Amino acid sequence: MKSIWFDIKMIFSSPNQGLKKLIVFNIFIFLVLMVGKVTLILAGHEQTFSSFLEHVTLSSKPSIVLDKPWTIFSYFFIHIELFHLLFNMMFLFWFGIILQDFIGPERIVKLFIWGGISGAIAYLLFVNSFSYFISKGPTYLNGASAGVFAIVVAAATIKPTYRIHLFFIGDVQIKYVAAFYIVWSFIETIGTNAGGNIAHLGGAFTGFMYGFYFQFPQKNNVFVKEEKVFSFVKVTQKKVFESPNDSDNQEVVEEELNQILDKISKSGYDSLSKYEKRRLFKASQKND
Repeated sequence: MKSIWFDIKMIFSSPNQGLKKLIVFNIFIFLVLMVGKVTLILAGHEQTFSSFLEHVTLSSKPSIVLDKPWTIFSYFFIHIELFHLLFNMMFLFWFGIILQDFIGPERIVKLFIWGGISGAIAYLLFVNSFSYFISKGPTYLNGASAGVFAIVVAAATIKPTYRIHLFFIGDVQIKYVAAFYIVWSFIETIGTNAGGNIAHLGGAFTGFMYGFYFQFPQKNNVFVKEEKVFSFVKVTQKKVFESPNDSDNQEVVEEELNQILDKISKSGYDSLSKYEKRRLFKASQKND
């Protein structure tokens, strides 16, 4: 247990670990919910747990959402089934690892959140616009699927020919994996989990728009500009860290570079001062 706790502390204390922080946070919330559920049921208060879920999951009724606006955010951190959590976290990790090489690990968190919000908006709009959904009565939405779909589709949009290995199938380009789940979600919008699949499509739309704009060939495209900077500082950091000639000054260089990288991750390359840009350039040239 000490080893697990140490690994978690390292993840949250280290910069540029947005993807792992998301996964750990989702797992932590799930474990807390399950402990609470078992405790309350054994104590004979099952209704208390159900009542709590209504305060953190997203209702299809706009009046309830207006009364509990935090549920637009809280719902995509709530999982009440193990396999729901497991599949979401596996896809988040697999596609997040691919995507973070292009947009950086901290932007993974932002895209996940925007995907979750987009899923909530799509869910509320659709289930309140069609008589088919309205006739079924109010429902509640939970799970990280919308945010995960945003990351999956963004990765497939930016790097469609990237291959992953699937059991019983072999190597498959991720564009086909993303396309399959989009089509499946569309078909299932009239299934038992209609609301969840509508949210999937909302998250997928955000992921596509993010990926499309990221690779849009414009000089002023902030995503493209920052991706180039991210790749540059990633190579720079590797050079400085692995240099056998800088052993005397390695600790100082690492600390300074980490501060600059954190600033770029939060505010972009243009937020650096002239001095910081010179220091970054100097570090990149040090081992040429």
